[in-house]
Amino acid sequence: MGKHNNKVNLPFGIRFIDAVTGKRCTATVHHQTETFDVDLGAAQVSLINNGDNSWSSVENVLDQETVNEIGMVIEAHYANMTP
Repeated sequence: MGKHNNKVNLPFGIRFIDAVTGKRCTATVHHQTETFDVDLGAAQVSLINNGDNSWSSVENVLDQETVNEIGMVIEAHYANMTP
């Protein structure tokens, strides 16, 4: 049947707290290129891991605290992934 996708590239869901509103949020993360594309429903943002425990938003539409929160959840997802 064709080649299976690498688990690292499969979309996954995340939950996080919006740093501005304090609301619980859910999003779907797609990682096909060097960016992590986060579908927030009303908006989609692309995040980049800077490699120094910091994250940046390509579009600059989210505050840095929320970008960091999403980045930590993405890192936790990959840390818990079994090979």
